[in-house]
Amino acid sequence: MSALRPSNLPKLAVCPCYESNPVAGPAAERGTLLDSAFRAELLGLEERFIISNKLSADENSAVSWSVSMVRAMAGRERVLAREDDCRVKMLGLSGTADAVVPTRLTHFDLKTGMRRNYREQMAAYALGFMESQFASEWTAHLLFCDQREIETHRFTYDEAREIVDQVIWEFNDPDKKPSPCEYCSWCAKAESCTARRAIVAETLPVADPGFDFDAVLGDPEMLGRFLACCAVVEDFRERAKQVATERIKTGGDVPGWKLVTRKGSEFVDCETVGHHIATMGFGPVLAAYGNLSVAKFRDLWSQRMPSEAPFPEESVKHAAPSTYLKQSKPKSTAKP
Repeated sequence: MSALRPSNLPKLAVCPCYESNPVAGPAAERGTLLDSAFRAELLGLEERFIISNKLSADENSAVSWSVSMVRAMAGRERVLAREDDCRVKMLGLSGTADAVVPTRLTHFDLKTGMRRNYREQMAAYALGFMESQFASEWTAHLLFCDQREIETHRFTYDEAREIVDQVIWEFNDPDKKPSPCEYCSWCAKAESCTARRAIVAETLPVADPGFDFDAVLGDPEMLGRFLACCAVVEDFRERAKQVATERIKTGGDVPGWKLVTRKGSEFVDCETVGHHIATMGFGPVLAAYGNLSVAKFRDLWSQRMPSEAPFPEESVKHAAPSTYLKQSKPKSTAKP
């Protein structure tokens, strides 16, 4: 299967050498299952009940939220969700959106897990739909179901074409070079990538007694390279730990390392706590359990409260924002 397809465009925009790993991980399998549940619910298929039993309460709630958002945004217009109706072609590529409302010149795509960039993929879908619907503008709605958030992208035909053309040009560039990025661990070339191996080779000498860490901390460029190196080495380290663990488990030896069994944590199950909660007091017990996520509270509310009872939005509290360090996207060279 070619790496050049709409779902890969966001990764290829960062690293033109990216190639999907043919072995789907747990996150990808979960995404496929929720996508099937979403489509089945929109179409009213009988299999939606079978799929629902495979999902957790929070996952079912996420699917229900996504379906309600599509129906609310579509209004009285017909929503198409069959794969044949959502399949789209553009510039020799093909893909399948999750739902489309042709009369509104818009489509929807369900996304699971953490929020990431999908602009290039949405541009490709928009381009294909504009060509099939003879439209000059198109709107793409990303449904981040786990966060209950919607991200909207609006494209003109020329804008979508330029975005997709740029990625395709970089992918086909005979002089393209790999660029280590946040998608490396998903790439089929993760362990053989020359750029990543070069970073590891550059980082290993850090263990040398003569390594001047203060010099690294005092030089912004050296600091940036050092952080990038650490990220790649950590990725390799996790893979090495997996291999070492399996080797020792099967009777092999890794000098300087051994497997240690840690005692399992002790706990009291929720049924026992519930049995004593009246005597102990609801307040102290709930305080000991801690705060409940808004998603779980919404799910409980929808299950246990009357349908006419509005969710108490005023009860939602917001934690202080957090700050973290993230590697920025490298600047790409525009096509000639």
